[in-house]
Amino acid sequence: MWGLLLGFLPGFATSVLNYLDKRADRELRGFEIGSTIDREGRRDYLAALVENNRTKVAASGWWGAKVIILLSGLPASCHMAAVFLDTLIPPYGSWGIPALPPPYDGYERDIVLSFFIIMPAMPVMGALATWLGRKR
Repeated sequence: MWGLLLGFLPGFATSVLNYLDKRADRELRGFEIGSTIDREGRRDYLAALVENNRTKVAASGWWGAKVIILLSGLPASCHMAAVFLDTLIPPYGSWGIPALPPPYDGYERDIVLSFFIIMPAMPVMGALATWLGRKR
């Protein structure tokens, strides 16, 4: 009986150890595949983040548009606000600020409205222009 047991035990131990080694190899291979997929995903995420930041910089990079907006929009906005305060709020009604005559009142209205219509669309249009103009 001892001979049978001693003859069987080394073969059984070897097969169990081989099974455990193969299982560890499978787990290791799974971790390697998972880490490769994670690394590629993070690399792609960082590349997209860099491209997004490049687009933001290109969209907000030209200072000339900001100067034009400041020079045309600030006086029109201040005048329209002063006219509103002068006509709508009683304590401020003593200023006597006249509204602009036509057609200039329409121009002023369009400039002030552009802050609410055009300004929110500028980053989108800048990003679109950058996307269309980039080299492929």
